[in-house]
Amino acid sequence: MSLGLVGTIFLVGMLFAIFLGLPVAIALSAVGLLGLLYMGGLQTVIVMTGGTAVSELSHFSLLAIPMFMLMSSAITASGIGKTIVDFMTKWLHRIPGALHSAAVISCGIFAAMSSSSVATAAAVGGFILPEMRRRGHNMRLGIGAVAVGGTLGIMIPPSNFFIVYGVLTETSISKLFMAGIIPGLMIVLVMVLFNTILFWLRPSLTPATEVDYVPTRAEKMLALRNAWTGLLLIVCVVGGIVFGVVTPTEAGGLGAVIALLIGLFVLKTITKADISPIVVQAVRTTSMMGFIIFSGLILSRASTMMNLSQWLIGLVQDSGLEPWQVIVLINILLLLLGTFMEGSAITIMTVPLLVPLVVSLGYDPIWFAVVFAINMELAIVSPPVGLNIFVLQGVSGVPLKDAMIGVLPYAMLLLLCLVILIIFPQISLWLPTVMSR
Repeated sequence: MSLGLVGTIFLVGMLFAIFLGLPVAIALSAVGLLGLLYMGGLQTVIVMTGGTAVSELSHFSLLAIPMFMLMSSAITASGIGKTIVDFMTKWLHRIPGALHSAAVISCGIFAAMSSSSVATAAAVGGFILPEMRRRGHNMRLGIGAVAVGGTLGIMIPPSNFFIVYGVLTETSISKLFMAGIIPGLMIVLVMVLFNTILFWLRPSLTPATEVDYVPTRAEKMLALRNAWTGLLLIVCVVGGIVFGVVTPTEAGGLGAVIALLIGLFVLKTITKADISPIVVQAVRTTSMMGFIIFSGLILSRASTMMNLSQWLIGLVQDSGLEPWQVIVLINILLLLLGTFMEGSAITIMTVPLLVPLVVSLGYDPIWFAVVFAINMELAIVSPPVGLNIFVLQGVSGVPLKDAMIGVLPYAMLLLLCLVILIIFPQISLWLPTVMSR
């Protein structure tokens, strides 16, 4: 059987297993195991799966995931996210579209603490969407701002996506984290500018009660005092990584300890009885991610034995396409996959195949990680699988149709940022280059 036919069957099998409704980890590992069985027999399956479980899952870099999951659970339980949202809404009240811009910036700040897009959207949306409804705002735009702002958990460090990408491609996780900072800030800035211009051009979008609302100086200072805990956490975790004080794994452990201490002794929103549920939640999430990563590694082993990456590189070279045309096609493929597949499945399934191809075309794998991350951000808000849309629709109670319509303009802004990053790769590469000198 030719390599091209084997590769085609391999890829179609992955998609078919997912379409059957199998859990992502089971679908991908089943196809990977069948590939190993075909290439080397039962002994290869036993050796490869055992070796992968022992060597790869004990990778020191992967230890960052349970640490960041513990930090995320502690942040959610402590209510740090609410203090950040309250701080932003009170200090940005003078600009047009203040509440929507506050939602976006709060998502960016929370993403730098939680490393989870869904947790970011749920935490910020759970506080700010009821406030928008109370003040009489357009809920469509509110859900759009929070849903797309919540996706920043993929881009802004500490990002679980960059950890998985780094392990799968053997790329420096610290450099990946640094590469996501400026693009993440760019996305926040673009969305805030959009809100400001939109609400300035259409004053009718701002309720009369919102125009009359002016927080007192005492209220603003109280909000700032309450929010310092979250800002401290960001400085310790992200600042520690950027300036080389701690590794990403150490930053995860540091962040988890600080978040628990803040909840226990500063905000006093966490009791000793809450620690067990926080740890259990972190273990559940970590176990799920660990199973998905393991299935991806099995899949990667099978594709390596089949030499699928080299087959794909040869196919592209024979096509005569220019490198930029290949990048455009890859992005179109990722955008299409994002409409019916979950982001983690796309990452595990395509990264081992696409990264060697992208590198062979002369592109930087760190830049491609950022481009890939924006595609995964779009996947989280792309119907019918867009998880953030369903989370916020459940929080707000608005019709699903309205939630999807509200997400559309903000998703277009993400697409614009994707185009900018493809045209100007130094936006993502400048900081890793400077910090590595």
